[in-house]
Amino acid sequence: MKKILSLVLLLSVAIIHAQSTDDKINNILLQQASEMGKSFINGDYPTFAKFTHPTIVTMMGGEEKLIAEAARSFDLIKSEGVIFVSADYKNPSAIITHEDQLQCTLFQSIKMNAGGETVTADATLIAVSMDNGENWYFIDPTGNDITTMRKMIPTLSPSLKITK
Repeated sequence: MKKILSLVLLLSVAIIHAQSTDDKINNILLQQASEMGKSFINGDYPTFAKFTHPTIVTMMGGEEKLIAEAARSFDLIKSEGVIFVSADYKNPSAIITHEDQLQCTLFQSIKMNAGGETVTADATLIAVSMDNGENWYFIDPTGNDITTMRKMIPTLSPSLKITK
């Protein structure tokens, strides 16, 4: 009986530790997603770029070109009367480990004013950490399934679910 109680206690401690680790990682993930969203809303493209997956930075020709293209694209949208109001993030999926990276998806909702109306654009983002959850990169796969995304970024897990 004493062995069974010891085993149950040991398992309980392990489960509580795993939950607190997952909660800590999810908190870091959501905090960094929020920081990325605020930088987007505020037009702080250098900060926004630091959350961009390194493969995408390379595909864009480097960080400076990425920042310049982001500024150009978002400024063009703003010149058409669109005002970005807020970006919210929630509901990260279960975090999986794939090729020594933590990966998951999360829900993004961007509110904007356009032509006097409030419009909301919802999307699923892919989040990737290459350092056990300390720092996160975000990928907007809008319009692409995971198979297509893996052609661009082969280290993405085929198990990631991208909702449309």
